[in-house]
Amino acid sequence: MGLSITSCYYDAYPEEEIDIIDPVLGVSYADDIVPLWVQCTGCHKESGDAPNMQDNSYNNLLNGYVVPDNAEASILYKSLLGIDGVPIMPPGSSWSESKINLVKTWIDQGALNN
Repeated sequence: MGLSITSCYYDAYPEEEIDIIDPVLGVSYADDIVPLWVQCTGCHKESGDAPNMQDNSYNNLLNGYVVPDNAEASILYKSLLGIDGVPIMPPGSSWSESKINLVKTWIDQGALNN
């Protein structure tokens, strides 16, 4: 009885999404990264200053938003963290750490169109 009164509801940890990355193939743009853009296409359309994510265009990302092999210098990665003066994306919320790490790993592995 005493344990139930003094136990804390913070004892349960939320389950974090875990993405398994194939150590040989690495992160796949088509299989791992493109599905993340689904929630981005509502705002990132054909017009505007932001990259067009509506067609999941690899070329649009590499047109100034991604620096292959260097996530820390990539606007895309900075926007997921909201650092270095880059507004956080998506606005008003943030992705899980596992999704952000997946994008970081993809960029650091060369941001391949695979």
